[in-house]
Amino acid sequence: MKPLESGDPTSLGEGRYRLVGRLGQGGMGVVYLGRSQSGRAVAVKVVRPELSTEPGFRRRFADEVAAARRVGGFHTAPVVDADPDGDPAWLVTAFVPGPTLQAVLARVGSLPADTLTVLAAGLAEALEAIHRAGVIHRDLKPANIIVAEDGPRVIDFGIARALDGTALTQTGLQVGTPGFLAPEQLTGGGAVTPAVDMFALGVVLTQAAGGAPFGDGPSAARHYKVVYEEPDLSAVPSELREAIGACLSKDPAARPTPTAFLATLTVHHPDGDSWLPDAATRLLPPPEPTAPPTAADSPPAGPSGSPQALPAADTDPPGVVEPRPEQERTVTGPSAGFGPVPVPVPVTAPAPAPAAPAGVERSRRRRAMVLAAALATSLAVVGLFVWQPWHDSTKDNSKGGNTTPSESAPAPASFPTEPLLVRQDTAPGWPGTCHGVIARRDAAAEKPVQLITGAAGACATLPQWSPDRRAFAFTRSTPEGTAVWTANADGSNARRITSIAGGRVSWSPDGSRLAVLRMKDGVQQLFVVGVADGSARQLTSGTGQVEDPAWSPDGKSIAVCLQTTPENWQIHLVDPAAPNPTPAPRQVTRLPHPALDPVWSPDGATFAYTAGTYGTGTHGDIRLVDSDGSDDRELVATSAHEMDPAWSVDGKWVAFVRGPYEKPVIWAVRTDRTGEQALTTGDSTEGHPAWR
Repeated sequence: MKPLESGDPTSLGEGRYRLVGRLGQGGMGVVYLGRSQSGRAVAVKVVRPELSTEPGFRRRFADEVAAARRVGGFHTAPVVDADPDGDPAWLVTAFVPGPTLQAVLARVGSLPADTLTVLAAGLAEALEAIHRAGVIHRDLKPANIIVAEDGPRVIDFGIARALDGTALTQTGLQVGTPGFLAPEQLTGGGAVTPAVDMFALGVVLTQAAGGAPFGDGPSAARHYKVVYEEPDLSAVPSELREAIGACLSKDPAARPTPTAFLATLTVHHPDGDSWLPDAATRLLPPPEPTAPPTAADSPPAGPSGSPQALPAADTDPPGVVEPRPEQERTVTGPSAGFGPVPVPVPVTAPAPAPAAPAGVERSRRRRAMVLAAALATSLAVVGLFVWQPWHDSTKDNSKGGNTTPSESAPAPASFPTEPLLVRQDTAPGWPGTCHGVIARRDAAAEKPVQLITGAAGACATLPQWSPDRRAFAFTRSTPEGTAVWTANADGSNARRITSIAGGRVSWSPDGSRLAVLRMKDGVQQLFVVGVADGSARQLTSGTGQVEDPAWSPDGKSIAVCLQTTPENWQIHLVDPAAPNPTPAPRQVTRLPHPALDPVWSPDGATFAYTAGTYGTGTHGDIRLVDSDGSDDRELVATSAHEMDPAWSVDGKWVAFVRGPYEKPVIWAVRTDRTGEQALTTGDSTEGHPAWR
């Protein structure tokens, strides 16, 4: 959620809808959070003024709005008002409180079978209602599906066709989003019928199961597979595989209708109150108590004395893509439709809300969000929001370093006594010019002890303790090239192992091998080398670059960051015992932004990793995610740049780097987000921490 900008309207419909903030933006216009005269929350979608001058746009927009207003059903966000002839044109839909399915999948990964079946049934019922009204959605995807407490809701249906013939849909282009378009949309060889929505449904459900039916490669490669190859449904539960496979048929006539698809489903609602797994339930907004809040329940005042609210996730508006798989078109700037409308989810709150009915209280306990309910309810009643910038929402103010545990809580974990390896910069210039040496920072010492000093023109970085802590490995770059070296724990007996492309290295649990990066046919790939003799074996062979290897504590997997698109990297797992080279690595994270620097917790249950892009947003945050991709949660997030996490030996602390590349500082925090403290002292510049 963002505040209104200069030039934004403050009300529409002759005052019937008051606009209080921006929810998203797409090629067709801007989506606002609005309030009706009675205080009801609505999504107000305002069309870009220049579209009104496009030939036939207003007529098509009016036709599509009229059709969309006929759509009913439990699983849609219906259109409730519109003015196609307004200046600008606008429409109003019901506001559904909840995150998008895209946000849920980014947090929890794949959905369990029962949840997936409920999702499938809800989406099929929504498409049944949409098609019955004579509407084709044409852009069904996780970003256009809201996850509510009582089931999914489909939004933004039918309106995209109003763009046909405008400048946004030039000759040969289709409205839609890469990865969800049916074969006939890509080839242009068939009419756009309701069957395109069923194809998109098959893709959505496969992704929700943790799969990628046509791979994760470049869009052109995916488009080719959509048209000519069969989908990969290995991630889909067996009981749903046939039904979802039918949705992905190349022939539109072979795809089931929503009604026929529903008839194949046997829905088992999960035990308990929620249809969602716990990690997804925690993303839902808190329920509103039936009684109005009292003065004691008011949220804390913002800078102007108004109640504060916290922002929702960014939206992912639909795109305009070329239908020919061999010639993908990149469209910059706004895209075809309105963005989705996620609900703002408060994460901090004042004193507890008054007692609620048993059902509401049970739901609150399930989400552990009793305190947040008061804030959300107060905002709903007064209808006033003061939206804070992204970096102020859950950043410095969310830290627990100053909190005092209750008497019944366990004692906080003491600071680790094991020494921390670091890269110390002996002169400025990083990262353009490296003057790095390897140093050891002892827990009780103010200054680190240098172990590997810099030879002329040499740069030592990225130290990693061996499993028995009797040695460490590091990366050394010289004018002659880059290699992995090892040394005894005191820095003695440094020796070169083998040449590498650079980057981080990782020890096998038995200390006999190192996971390293090497170039092969112009692509950076994962290799395993023997510490004793430098013998090498290639483990990956795809077209995506590989970074940041991390060997699991049980030795059965090596986590890597694999380049999934030119600007995105995600965590994948490689089997070091598989034949050379391995099949495609198994993807763990599926985020809309890069996931980098994965490191395993000592028990192998959790990754700490860096999320985000330097120079964008908060530059980078430290997050934790279970090793199966579930329960992705924030550990450290401020407006500063954070990266390079490292676990303590006992798994109760995480060290990380904060600050710009040129002046990094090492910090540490407990995994419960308390006790944050800077470890770098004085004017020293340090990075690449390694506790284990």
